[in-house]
Amino acid sequence: MQALITGANGLIGANLTRELLAQGVKVRAMVRATSDLSALAGLDVELAMGDVRNPPEALVPLCADCELVFHTAAQFTYAGKTGAELEATAVTGTRHLLAAAARAGVQRVVVTSSSVVFGSLPAPEVVDETSKPDAGFVEPPYVLSKIRQDQLASTLAKQLGLDIVIVCPTLSVGPHATVLGPSNGLIVAYLNDPARMTYPGGSNIVSVRDVARGHWLAATRGSAYQSYILGSENLTWRQLHAEIADLCGVPAPKVEINHTTAYLAATYEELRAKLAGRPALTTRLQAQMIGRYYWYSHTKAKALGFAPMPARTALAEACAWLAASPHISREMRATMTLHADAHAARRALAVPLS
Repeated sequence: MQALITGANGLIGANLTRELLAQGVKVRAMVRATSDLSALAGLDVELAMGDVRNPPEALVPLCADCELVFHTAAQFTYAGKTGAELEATAVTGTRHLLAAAARAGVQRVVVTSSSVVFGSLPAPEVVDETSKPDAGFVEPPYVLSKIRQDQLASTLAKQLGLDIVIVCPTLSVGPHATVLGPSNGLIVAYLNDPARMTYPGGSNIVSVRDVARGHWLAATRGSAYQSYILGSENLTWRQLHAEIADLCGVPAPKVEINHTTAYLAATYEELRAKLAGRPALTTRLQAQMIGRYYWYSHTKAKALGFAPMPARTALAEACAWLAASPHISREMRATMTLHADAHAARRALAVPLS
């Protein structure tokens, strides 16, 4: 069996590549010519240069001879991209890829969406695949782009007679991230915060390695035109920050800030990042989400055999990998004392700790 993975060098794509190789699947890794390929170093894959924003006829050869296509390519960001730029990948790119897959005779496409398409709540309650976004809450452009991608994928696939399954990961943390995105970025942001701030609301946390496994389960066991949330545990932000603190040996959260303070802090961080010529660790768009609960149920995915590790284990793996990565400075690393759980995760992942 052969599979095409779009965005194969991204956080989910790189972990999915490893999962498919472990399953004995030949992988055609689709990346852009300018992509950082370090997350794929040493892997037995066929590299294929391409961009989902290109016309379908340019993508058909990339889909050729593939039984499966995994569409993980995305721009997961809350900074530096306009809504139009985000939709160029999420919506236009998905339209082009599905058309190409249909022409190439692909048996099934697994589209990587996001749990945010099912909305969030102002109260600590759990939502599932039957939920809809809160009409009274103004979503950031990234979330809107994923909602529109989701809607397009389902409608277009049926029109094309193409078998698709949609997977919706929650906040995915873990190894093999060439770019520090918002998920692993939340860990680094806390470690870099001398005030040790936390805030109201919460999120579902999942290991990106489990998300990769969930993609395979959806491809081989999922029902056509169905969506599956790939998540693990629901935590408040205070609980999540406390776990990060314990795993990294830094102080626990000291103060819970409100929405207004979070917005001002994010504004300051964006200014610092601009002056330093680096991406912001937190943004005003993320601050708008403070106080919301992004809590989800993965009961539906359990029926496929999806059994994710606990949130603490996922965070331990992420902290262990980040501690040895360029995303954490030597100065910051010197202040950390990794917990035994993080050291165990480091050994399991075979991550050298410099």
